[in-house]
Amino acid sequence: MVEEKYSKMNDIKKNWELLSRTNVYDGSPYIKISVDKVKLPNGKVINDYHRIEIKDAVMLLVENEKKELLVYKEYRHGINKVSLTFPAGGIEKNESHIDAAKRELLEETGYVAASYNIINKYIVSGSYMFSNLCYVSVSQIKKVSEPKELDIEDPDIIWMNKDEIKLAIKNKEFIGLTYATAALHWILDE
Repeated sequence: MVEEKYSKMNDIKKNWELLSRTNVYDGSPYIKISVDKVKLPNGKVINDYHRIEIKDAVMLLVENEKKELLVYKEYRHGINKVSLTFPAGGIEKNESHIDAAKRELLEETGYVAASYNIINKYIVSGSYMFSNLCYVSVSQIKKVSEPKELDIEDPDIIWMNKDEIKLAIKNKEFIGLTYATAALHWILDE
């Protein structure tokens, strides 16, 4: 019954038809904004459906030997507040998710790890696209250097256990949805 219900979710009759796409801003490699002309299944045409594309990225859930999670406390300009976040960064051309995770971990924290596992991949916004975001679990870490590139947000690093992460979620300290989702994935992975 459940399988039948979900199979109906992929009904081709629900898909919109892309009639045209006009690029209105190209801030590559960071952001690109387009306006789509789309035709709905009922025949209605929408002339100005916006699409926002941001570079695909990885977000790292870095766990130490004490089963604590590396968390950033940093100002995020998009939300105009200090929030709890995680190491993350864009995927370079021809770079795999795991290679991007390895590079970002070393650049941002000075750590290397023996274990990298893809947890899940999401499209950040179903309405506007944004980017493909891949959550990567990182463990068996070792500090080998100071961070190679300091983020402009200049994060404070804190190590939090599962109870502290749960409390931070309840207290809305992970303001961005992508960070809260990553924290929930880590809690669920028991």
